[in-house]
Amino acid sequence: MSLSNEELTFQIQCLTTTLDTVGAYIYTKDRQGHYTYANQMVCDLFNRSLNDIVGQSDKAFFDLSTFNELQENDRRVLDHGEYTESEETNIVIQTGEKRIYWTVKKPLTDVHGQIIGLCGVSTDITERRLLEEKLMIANQTQDKLFSIIAHDLKGPIGFIAGLFNSGVLKDNHKSPDLWSAIHTSITNIHKLLENLLYWAQCQKGELQPEKIQINIEPYLKSSKKAFEAPIKSKNITLNFEIEAELYIDVDSFMFDTIIRNILHNAVKFTPQNGSITLKAERTVNHVLISITDSGIGMTPSTLETLFTSGKHNPLSGANATKNGTGLGLMLCKEFIELHNGTIGVESVVHKGSRFWFSLPTPNSAN
Repeated sequence: MSLSNEELTFQIQCLTTTLDTVGAYIYTKDRQGHYTYANQMVCDLFNRSLNDIVGQSDKAFFDLSTFNELQENDRRVLDHGEYTESEETNIVIQTGEKRIYWTVKKPLTDVHGQIIGLCGVSTDITERRLLEEKLMIANQTQDKLFSIIAHDLKGPIGFIAGLFNSGVLKDNHKSPDLWSAIHTSITNIHKLLENLLYWAQCQKGELQPEKIQINIEPYLKSSKKAFEAPIKSKNITLNFEIEAELYIDVDSFMFDTIIRNILHNAVKFTPQNGSITLKAERTVNHVLISITDSGIGMTPSTLETLFTSGKHNPLSGANATKNGTGLGLMLCKEFIELHNGTIGVESVVHKGSRFWFSLPTPNSAN
């Protein structure tokens, strides 16, 4: 039974509405790769009307690299009759935005089975890919945390447990060196757990800076109090080169944590009779703070991934017994970036390291 023009028009309208609201990019092309149909989502993507799209090839809408990739996939369908499913990364000329699509293409044939074009259905999976990347990083981070806990807690806890089990404490209850070693182990455990807690809160977005304006000089000079014992025992020379009246807007707790973590590493890796210099100076719209030590330094491979959470790259140099996990530096990076700042490091094995970070001055911060 044949349909009347009115019925046929109604069915076409229903089909068009369905294709426009299906939530995917649907289109057809002829044997030459020119569009013969595009639903509303395709029109919106190209910011063109259907009349402007029909008769055009992908070259009119995508950059050259995207066009070549799409054309290669289209030819597999048009020339060989393949049914394809693939991931396509497209950059639309109109917006310059890169999007990722899962695309299904199949040939269209006439009544004689000859290929006359193709039909494509593309689904935007950009957000899904971003979430997958974040999940992958989160899993890598979790693996690193397990590694950190196993590596950094096992040593000091095992040391203390061994002292109690061996009875050494009873025989050396007045030994200052022994109690100093116990104090150092407990301090290291506390520092690690503290960093783990703050860093985990950063990952969940629970820590945001509560900024106040501070004068840098007293904050930097007071930071040495936490390290007076190891600085004295190693006879380290601690120098300060701080420009007068340097002010920044920071969260004072986060700023203390940054300085404390970097200075901890400097003291830890600086040998007997070495030196450490804390410097603060003005630059254009920023304050540059650096901590330079004459320690064991780091290899280029360590420097490359020093602030990366996905890999376990312990701080290392000439003395492998002093390795650390680098969690404190990752925490520093998180805190500095929360202040719209940057962090970097230069280091040479057996010569020392220079850690620096830059924070906006009050009149330049947003």
